Amino acid sequence: MKFLFVDLWPWWLAGIIIGLLVPLMYYFFNTALGVSTGYGNLLKIAFPKIKLKWLNTDTFKNKSNWRFLFIIGMIIGGFISARVSGMPFINTGMGLFTQKLNWSYVIYIIWFFVGGALLGFGARLANGCTSGHCIHGLATLQKSSLAATVFFLLFGVIGTFFVKLLVLAGA
Repeated sequence: MKFLFVDLWPWWLAGIIIGLLVPLMYYFFNTALGVSTGYGNLLKIAFPKIKLKWLNTDTFKNKSNWRFLFIIGMIIGGFISARVSGMPFINTGMGLFTQKLNWSYVIYIIWFFVGGALLGFGARLANGCTSGHCIHGLATLQKSSLAATVFFLLFGVIGTFFVKLLVLAGA
């Protein structure tokens, strides 16, 4: 079990498994693999009376569908993996980011909340998340997914550069 839950998987094995998800998702569910719709389901559960137009479409009528279960499974899977690997129950360290910055937990929470909100906004703006575009969209030769993937990567590198330069003082 250590190989599955503790050790890093070889890149080629993880790539094969992720690559197999695209045809399996079509075979079993006739849909694409993506995460942002599951987050929409979480929003609908947390805020059932929300007035956002895109959250009141047919896609989000069934709030507890497989996408919601996929999100819950990622959270539970991460928790199980952390427990099996011997990580502490609560871990506040985030590598270089928390080593270089001595912020209060409130500031960290605000920083990551704003980052998550921007990520969600970007996923809606791009009509899907990185997993949907990069894994599914490229596999099905979607031109819009190619453009989205190029911009995800480009602005990810630019954003990382600026966070490193401005927030981490060039670390």
